[in-house]
Amino acid sequence: MKTKINRRQFLAHLAAAPISSALGSNLSAFARNSDEGLTGVCVVAWNESKSPARTVDLWMARCGSIDVSQLTDVLRTFVWDDITSNRSEERSIGAIKSAISRYFDMSIHSDGSNSVTHVGEIEGVPVAVSNAIARLRRRQTLPAECTAILDLSSCGVTRLQWRDLIPCLKQAYGKVVGVDYTASHLSEADPAYYDAPYSTSQESWRTLVACDFWAIASDASLSDQPSLCLEARATLFTGALNELAQQIALAPDVRDGFVQGAQKNFLGYGSRL
Repeated sequence: MKTKINRRQFLAHLAAAPISSALGSNLSAFARNSDEGLTGVCVVAWNESKSPARTVDLWMARCGSIDVSQLTDVLRTFVWDDITSNRSEERSIGAIKSAISRYFDMSIHSDGSNSVTHVGEIEGVPVAVSNAIARLRRRQTLPAECTAILDLSSCGVTRLQWRDLIPCLKQAYGKVVGVDYTASHLSEADPAYYDAPYSTSQESWRTLVACDFWAIASDASLSDQPSLCLEARATLFTGALNELAQQIALAPDVRDGFVQGAQKNFLGYGSRL
């Protein structure tokens, strides 16, 4: 029987390739199977703030469509990475931090001042995220109405889902904005799976509408071309996120800024259902 692979599994395979060489572990096998019997490791890391007045934070997982080098300073980049290894915990954690520094151009301090590590069951990751936010706020005061933008098109390699993190993020931020990407070639290949609005999967749609505001982009919404190469898609999608974050940061009301930023570059957008 031919096995169908959804977008999350596909991206997990891509993510496993470069970092598995650093870890020396069989991550691609893990991406295909459950993480039961393996050690779960999740590292939440963030870059140093250059502007204390920033009011928008971007959250993304290890594999997505954003070109980190093109992000503007209006975004404080948070990166979490979920991975497992049969090696020792200390060696695996060190390899993960090295991979984050290399692929996301982010220096992780040896004193742990800009990172939090969770080892164990994935169900404990939301606590690690809450600890990360608490540690950040001890170092820098965040405005009460700070907004989190989640790159829902990004993913890791364990069963951890963005929906697991949205509740604790809502407690920490004034508003949570979820942004996703719909790919026509995937929905055409498996229309029964991508049967939710905007040719998304039911799982992706449920995650989107769990956020306070949501927006979904596509190749056609970002350009006049129905199909973009990966490099062009990353550039345009990152530009759209930069513009969305800037509009939210400048507007006196998050909703107004969100609408202004979303209506130009996104296929669809709305608020929590």
